[in-house]
Amino acid sequence: MLDQYKQKLMQLGRPFLLVLISEMATLSALLLGNITIAWWIAQHGGARDLATFGVIVAGASLLAIPLLSPLGDRYPKKRLMAIGFVAIALESVALALLAQAHFYHLYAIIACEMIGVCAMAIILPCIQTIASELVTAEKLSLAMSMQKVSGSLGGIMGPALGGSVIAAASVASALWVHVALLLIAAFAATRLPKVVTADKPAALGLAQWRDELQAGLRTKWQIPLERRWTMVTLVIGVFYAPAIGMMAALRVTSLGLSAFWLGATNMGIMSGMLLGFLGCASFFSRKLGRFHALISAALLRAAALLVVGFTASPWLLATAFFMLGISQSTTQFVGVTHRLLAMPANYRARHASINTMAWQISSTLGPAMAGLALLHASVAQCYVLFGLLIAVCTIGLALIPKMRAFLSLDHDAATGWYQREYPAAFRNYN
Repeated sequence: MLDQYKQKLMQLGRPFLLVLISEMATLSALLLGNITIAWWIAQHGGARDLATFGVIVAGASLLAIPLLSPLGDRYPKKRLMAIGFVAIALESVALALLAQAHFYHLYAIIACEMIGVCAMAIILPCIQTIASELVTAEKLSLAMSMQKVSGSLGGIMGPALGGSVIAAASVASALWVHVALLLIAAFAATRLPKVVTADKPAALGLAQWRDELQAGLRTKWQIPLERRWTMVTLVIGVFYAPAIGMMAALRVTSLGLSAFWLGATNMGIMSGMLLGFLGCASFFSRKLGRFHALISAALLRAAALLVVGFTASPWLLATAFFMLGISQSTTQFVGVTHRLLAMPANYRARHASINTMAWQISSTLGPAMAGLALLHASVAQCYVLFGLLIAVCTIGLALIPKMRAFLSLDHDAATGWYQREYPAAFRNYN
């Protein structure tokens, strides 16, 4: 398998290998930074500060993504990526110095984090789209697959490094490791060849993004299956986003465990997703059928959250988060792919924008909801409550009309299905 992986990398060429290195270092740094800052805030500020931090950062991301992501279509991607990485590294240096001086102030941390939010809004679209400019069209599918694998590996390394360094040394030490990873990502980005995006006008500016979003919203609303699916997913996200984010740090703290176990929970999610993308999700889809695979994955998510709430074992805790990763990868494999195919090609960007916006809304409302719940219940009780609410929402997902029939279609039949089934939704828009 290793030899086969090397052969695939050789097919894609050295420039794309640099992209993979940069992406792996980026996601390692991103998740390492997330768990380090969450642990720092949980130790000094508790649930209230974590909820405030989560709401503000998610809200800022909701604004930064549409405002800044079009820059990748106007300026050279490698320059934007390098500048973004250096900006986040400088932010991390500031945070490391604050941590080393034992100075904790929530709004100072948030102010620094705003730099990272803006930089990531520029960097991530560049990483996601640069493959199309570095490899030929027939190799693009292979390139995207390699990016998923490298991203998952980076997602495993980051939490493992973060949790281990915090447990063995300190928050400040973990933030210095964060700086080092970002500088590696920046160096890899500067070694990329020039690509053809320089001096082009932005393909999707703010005004056009708004128009596309409005048209997409109108279309999505007129497709009952999409409307209900999106609404149920948004509600599930409100309970799921804080469960894998701010509440994880509080749960580890409440059990008296070290930061290593916070890293283990994040590593568990990413390991589960990696296993899913490597074939587990496809296996469940074939054996159970797409509909049953989707509903089973959603119920597995609810069950895993119940385990997190009830268990006092760190190993069971990490295992439950691993199952969350399996669930998440299966949900994405079954639901996202089929829905994307069902949309006409010229509506897919709008569809993706709305789904991204829905997740950002969930990520903004989720910490606020968790913060309110934590005023009246322990973090363990909140996990149990959120798991039960997700189970109820999953029942609602299963009852959506035409859901079973839609997911039973093969990929060829699913392509363009929305336009054939609901032609009126597309009649007046381009």
